Amino acid sequence: MKSSELAFKQLPLISIVTVTFNASSHIQKCIDSIQTQSYPNVEHIIIDGGSTDGTTAILQLNDSKITYWKSEPDAGIFDAMNKGLKQAKGDWIYFLGADDTLYPAFSAMAALLKDRDTIYYGQCSWGDLILGGEFSPYRLTFDCICHHSVLYPKRVFEKYRYSEEYPTGGDHLLNIQCWNDSSFKKAYHPLIIANFAQGGVSQSILDPLFDQDFPGIVMKYCSLTVYFKYRWRQIKNKRKLV
Repeated sequence: MKSSELAFKQLPLISIVTVTFNASSHIQKCIDSIQTQSYPNVEHIIIDGGSTDGTTAILQLNDSKITYWKSEPDAGIFDAMNKGLKQAKGDWIYFLGADDTLYPAFSAMAALLKDRDTIYYGQCSWGDLILGGEFSPYRLTFDCICHHSVLYPKRVFEKYRYSEEYPTGGDHLLNIQCWNDSSFKKAYHPLIIANFAQGGVSQSILDPLFDQDFPGIVMKYCSLTVYFKYRWRQIKNKRKLV
């Protein structure tokens, strides 16, 4: 075996999971952004929700670039993401939206993946803004980390799955679970690894059940210190409105 082949086999495999539905106007850019990465050991899994706009024709044209894809109706974005997890064979799991794209810094982040018990995360662009920075369990009580910033070791999904109960809050719940789970270390690197497109599902679909359940979620998964800080912030915010 050539030394280059041996080095390739020793690189961790990264599974990139993309969920699509009627994404014909942008899915090609998403696929191309993965194909141009310098990090070589990547598989791309696409779960389509039964598109009717030509998305599947584009997937067929890119069949040689996609490790696995399937088109069928689903019960929502987190049902589709969980389907993708069932197909993922990687040492690391990453979710990229159909209208999102990777930057070259994704490969720089990939080169840092060492500890299979550590969640590595960076930043995303969103319009003219940069989303990210270091997250703590307390910050997650008032801010949701963009999952396009995060590379999860596969052990996370041996322990957790996305809740399909919440239309858009499932990723926030998962990260609260992970950031309050001491068996997973977290490593932040200030690399802008992806562009998070504006106008996605999370910005257009409300999730009142998640909002209603959120205090109980914080109480269940966070420490008492974090929970009391969260409740005190709520009290102060209510006082400002009086």
